[in-house]
Amino acid sequence: MFSLKRKGDYRLQLTRTLKKPGRYSVELYLFTPHENDLSSWTMDERQFFIACLSHRFGLLGLPDEDRVSKSDSSFALLSPHYEIMFGSWLFQYRASMDRLRQQIQSAGLTEEPLKRALRLSQNFAQRLRRSIPEQRNQRRYFRQLDIYFSWHAEQFLLECMTLEGYADLEPELTAAIQEFLQQEYRHRREREYLSDFHGSPTRVWNRMSLYHRLLEYPVLLRSRVTELGEGTRKLVKAASTMLIMTLFTYFLFNAREGNQHLSLALLLGIASVYAIRDLLRDDMITLITRWLRKGKPRWKIRLLMPYTKKLMAQQRVWLDYRKLPKLPQEVLAHSGKWATNEERQIICYRSVLTLEKGALERDKIQERLSLDCERLCEMIQATRNRLFSNADEDAPFASIEAHPIEKQHDYNLLLVYTEPGQNHSTAQRWRLRLGVNGIVQCESKKTHWPSPEEQQRRPGLQRLRDHLRRR
Repeated sequence: MFSLKRKGDYRLQLTRTLKKPGRYSVELYLFTPHENDLSSWTMDERQFFIACLSHRFGLLGLPDEDRVSKSDSSFALLSPHYEIMFGSWLFQYRASMDRLRQQIQSAGLTEEPLKRALRLSQNFAQRLRRSIPEQRNQRRYFRQLDIYFSWHAEQFLLECMTLEGYADLEPELTAAIQEFLQQEYRHRREREYLSDFHGSPTRVWNRMSLYHRLLEYPVLLRSRVTELGEGTRKLVKAASTMLIMTLFTYFLFNAREGNQHLSLALLLGIASVYAIRDLLRDDMITLITRWLRKGKPRWKIRLLMPYTKKLMAQQRVWLDYRKLPKLPQEVLAHSGKWATNEERQIICYRSVLTLEKGALERDKIQERLSLDCERLCEMIQATRNRLFSNADEDAPFASIEAHPIEKQHDYNLLLVYTEPGQNHSTAQRWRLRLGVNGIVQCESKKTHWPSPEEQQRRPGLQRLRDHLRRR
């Protein structure tokens, strides 16, 4: 199951953990609202893929299972193994803390998730600070990791202190949290980290964001993107040129047989042929190429291990805009009232990931699908409409208030995915409310998706058609 997290004013991030090799499929359908004018003219599929979508994968360490690496510090002599190991541990710690944060936000502040967060932070601090590396590059990486972890753990606990219900928790738990925070402050002072925590809140936040990007770089799988279809486009271009020039040459020779002299009308005819060719050529080549490549992936991505360049996985990606009748039958049959307009565009993103067997020998892999809504928010036209109401109900018309109205668009995000060894698909749905200044609201909704048993009872021909479509 994917978990959704907001990242800033415009970005959403969907994450899940890949635990076994095989074939993973993800289909994302973004149903645009009636007021939206998204089309290939305003932003084509390639621009949307580059500017609004980010599909990345990172190593997720297994500190509980990797007993040998804990006791054996020989790996610390090797770079970049040191950075990959500790970076994957930080990845795992952040993922666990994010799950606890979502649990607290959905169910309220309770003792159990807070105890687990404190225990995770204490264990990670002990494991991280057991030994300090000797190499210069590793010391720099360790310093950034130590600073970022201390700040991240403190921010989580301070955020919990501001929530309703914190004062009602057990005194032992609150005392333990305060003791941990005091220990972190003493550790920063001893290690001379305090300068990194000084400055305005914005400066500190940006500094820690920079540290996070530097720390996660060694554990992010390197992607090599290949845009497919260029060979088909070249063949179509060559074939169209050959056809046009053949017809033109045939016309020219026939004109010469009737008249031995080049007339002005013949020259104008030749110029018109070239003008029409230049006018229609690009559109014709694009149309024919899309027709020939209909249903085929648009990009192929090879995911490589950091530093060693070992192949970890291969990914095929599809992205196109469709109308409601063109959606897959399974999605169309189980779409509710939120998908009834046949005229609006639906953004369809599909990814098929084939994970190699050797990719999960020591680590899990975290899949992160990010959606940047800034371009969609820019399409919302600002309004100056105002709603007028009585300021005081006890004294009507004594004073009037004017409330500015912010124009908003509602999107529906449907996510359909399968995992290795499963003959059924699972779906999740969210409703996104976007405003001019970013995401206003994001809430989970029921999908009414058929259960695995119901999917297995489908006719065999339908199951075979769906299986072939996903390949």
